[in-house]
Amino acid sequence: MKPVTLQTMAALPLTLALCAALPAQAQQARGVNPAEIDSRFDVIVKHVGLEPDGKSQSLTLKYDYKLNQQWGLNFELPVYTRISQPGFSSSGSGDLFARARWIVPDGAWTYGASMETVLPIASRDALGTGRYQLNAGLLAVRAFSPSFLAAAVIKQTTSVGGDSDRAKFSNTDVRVVPVFILPQGWAITGELRQTWEHRGAEANWQRAEITLNKQFDQNWAGSLSAGRDFGDRKDRGAISAAVKYFF
Repeated sequence: MKPVTLQTMAALPLTLALCAALPAQAQQARGVNPAEIDSRFDVIVKHVGLEPDGKSQSLTLKYDYKLNQQWGLNFELPVYTRISQPGFSSSGSGDLFARARWIVPDGAWTYGASMETVLPIASRDALGTGRYQLNAGLLAVRAFSPSFLAAAVIKQTTSVGGDSDRAKFSNTDVRVVPVFILPQGWAITGELRQTWEHRGAEANWQRAEITLNKQFDQNWAGSLSAGRDFGDRKDRGAISAAVKYFF
């Protein structure tokens, strides 16, 4: 397989721009509320500037399936990733993520929980953890108005087995996600994340990200994101684009 180039990374943003030029429809953005459960398929490309002078480029497929109003499943696989650093490069597929989500609406609030397992099927050591994972998360979302909501998420990530030569890990994430619903199918979402590592290097790092979302019609949507990691695992910034099909 050929390496993912910057031209390839630009293909989805170009697609989004062409779709945005279509006649506007009265469609509210879908998939921006962290408490929503949908059936959809996402194609995501991402470019990350690695410290001190490297980069990572990836193509990820994501599938969500709505079981009912309260339960949903989610599967995510980086089908191709290329990491390049001075004197080192690696490319291939990553680990498989599988999740089950449960939500309970309660007036202006929505509460939720999730369970996640990660299968260490990456084709190269540098592209995965080499460890099975059992992860759990809790969610609370408050709708302050029809055009603004905010979410708080806490997630515990724990390795439970796998390659004994690879490091065990245990991380805790706390995220705050504001969501601004705009007219004509537009929405802006943000994310502020704090991560603590409890084993190994016991590092801690932060992430700030902003995403512009557009619902083109009932089925098709897209997004553009920019963000950066800070602290013990800082990077030089990341950009990503996604095309989403709801069914």
